[in-house]
Amino acid sequence: MILQGRKLSSLQRDWILFAGLTFSFSFGFAVYNGIFQNFIREVLHVSPSQLGVLESLREVPGLLTAPIAGTLVALAEPRLAGVALLICALGIGATGIAGDYWTLVAFNVFWSVGFHLWSSVSPAITLSLAGGREGGRHLGRMSAVGSLAVLVALVTAKVLKAHFSYKILFFLAGTTIAISALMAFLLSSHATSGNRQPIILRREYSLYYLLTFLEGCRRQIFSTFASYVLILVYGTPVQTMLSLAFVNASLGAIAAPTVGRLTDRFGERRMLTLYYVLIACVFAGYATLRDVRLLYALFVTDSVLFSFSMGITVYLNRIVHKGDLTPSLAMGTTMNHVAAVIMPVLGGVLWKVLDDYRIPFWIGFGVVFLSLMAVQRIPRRSPLPAEQLHDGVG
Repeated sequence: MILQGRKLSSLQRDWILFAGLTFSFSFGFAVYNGIFQNFIREVLHVSPSQLGVLESLREVPGLLTAPIAGTLVALAEPRLAGVALLICALGIGATGIAGDYWTLVAFNVFWSVGFHLWSSVSPAITLSLAGGREGGRHLGRMSAVGSLAVLVALVTAKVLKAHFSYKILFFLAGTTIAISALMAFLLSSHATSGNRQPIILRREYSLYYLLTFLEGCRRQIFSTFASYVLILVYGTPVQTMLSLAFVNASLGAIAAPTVGRLTDRFGERRMLTLYYVLIACVFAGYATLRDVRLLYALFVTDSVLFSFSMGITVYLNRIVHKGDLTPSLAMGTTMNHVAAVIMPVLGGVLWKVLDDYRIPFWIGFGVVFLSLMAVQRIPRRSPLPAEQLHDGVG
């Protein structure tokens, strides 16, 4: 009984640490994002074409996530997370001293290595701490913590930008992420998934790979072109875009825990089916509607619905073999970034050639339709009774 009590106390300590490091990372990264565009325009005078090259090069480490994670297989997930967050912290913290374009590119590619490693190991730690119970609920809670951090960061960046230089603000962002790295190193064995394989590519996980690839396609299309259309086609001012970002983070903090609990309750197939039906409406709306107020509503709707995509990770966690979770998530990140490299270029070229901004959104509609068909291959499972949806820990 005493041993069990100590185990529960240690697990609760890990949950608190992990929530703290999730908040700290999300805060630092949101501060970075909040000032980056202004920095590259006002200080380095980066052109749109240079920004496009930067964005493409910054996504390259995402393609290498699986082999990098495989190379570091000797590190348990908390240590791998700590190393990844330190890399991210160093690159982001140094951004303010970049004096030319290619130095900026080098810093961005460097921190991107850490960011993509962290993106693949973070859900693995969450699901390990969950111990196989209520994965959706816990993923939703951590997503809500991240959204709350973004809210605080948006307000903080707006206040501090008037009083401090870009160098100091980037240093603040990097320092906050470094603090999250230190907390990662303090996590115990509860946060590990056991011995893991270096690189995993199994036929039985092929549906997960497909869903991850398609989700990467649809997400990159919307994240690349939705805000661009609002700004370029409809002349949306910066303050309005910041307000939309604030609304997105606020609603995300509210929606994610609820979506997580519903995913545990009704299963991934039902929730992902609903997700893709609604997302299809968002893409069709962007391609057909002309009232910018309705486009604002669709922009926010997409952000809120994104929490439904955690069902893909919950599905993997349900079918994965012991030790396969982290390398499979890393492979999923790699698959996702194959899409990240291809889709923005394809959509941009077709937009330019056909002179029609609606083209990328119709492509996205087609991708969502394929996702909807793929989701129907997820085996049905009976909804869990409500009394089984609480484990009492975390």
